[in-house]
Amino acid sequence: MNKSTETVAIVGVGLMGGSIGLALRERRLARRVIGIGRQASRLQQARRLGAVTETTTSLARGVAEADLVVVCTPVDNVVDHVCAVAEEAGPGTLITDVGSTKVQIISELKERLPAAVRFVGSHPLAGGEKAGVKFAQPDLFQDRLTILTPGPQSHRQDVRQISRFWQSLGARVIRMAPREHDQQIAMISHLPHVLAALLAAGTADDQLPLAGPGWLDTTRVAAGNVQLWRQIFQQNKVHVLKSVDKFGQLLTSFREALDKDDMEKVTRLLETGKQNRDAVGN
Repeated sequence: MNKSTETVAIVGVGLMGGSIGLALRERRLARRVIGIGRQASRLQQARRLGAVTETTTSLARGVAEADLVVVCTPVDNVVDHVCAVAEEAGPGTLITDVGSTKVQIISELKERLPAAVRFVGSHPLAGGEKAGVKFAQPDLFQDRLTILTPGPQSHRQDVRQISRFWQSLGARVIRMAPREHDQQIAMISHLPHVLAALLAAGTADDQLPLAGPGWLDTTRVAAGNVQLWRQIFQQNKVHVLKSVDKFGQLLTSFREALDKDDMEKVTRLLETGKQNRDAVGN
């Protein structure tokens, strides 16, 4: 990054915000990394771990001198936090977020943000089921995809600058319209969490001692923050429901094939699954 982004403020220094801070500091991309949050104890932990250079519970103080602000709070809070940053930060401050839903966020910000505010939506496809800054990693974004979802008020130069920001952290960057983003992410990210959670929920207590690597691998993401995922499902309800319906049809197809001993169809479904998984790699 260039000199104009030497001071970065992070609102919400958990797994994502902490990993951004660690990456910035390890790569020496920012002179100041300011952590902003509600609980001083968690902010102190972030500072001890080296994720930030300074902390504050005052959003106004935290963003006053920031060139770039990254909002890393749950999706239900993103709009309010972006608007609060816009009110308190300097006129040239660039703002982005890390929310995994985009249509509702971009739509609400279009109504609430003054046209002069510099905001570009982001969604880094990184993270994990464990929450908190203690699980932050400086290489969390390395070779991971980040999707930018510019809104109608986003300027091209701001989109380019946010793209360079994520690339400087090691990420690959693509752009999508907010609606396309929510459609695609519903299937590739939100549906897998639904399936993992329901598989785990449907496992009887007396079966849990038998759980092996397959069950653990398949249900890993079910250990994620329940309230955060409730918010995600609610904001992306339309597309999550469509993804669930599509998967339901596929599951019914498999059930019918197995019930009729149509092992050729069962094999085709299994082969398609293997091919798709092999194509992605680790």
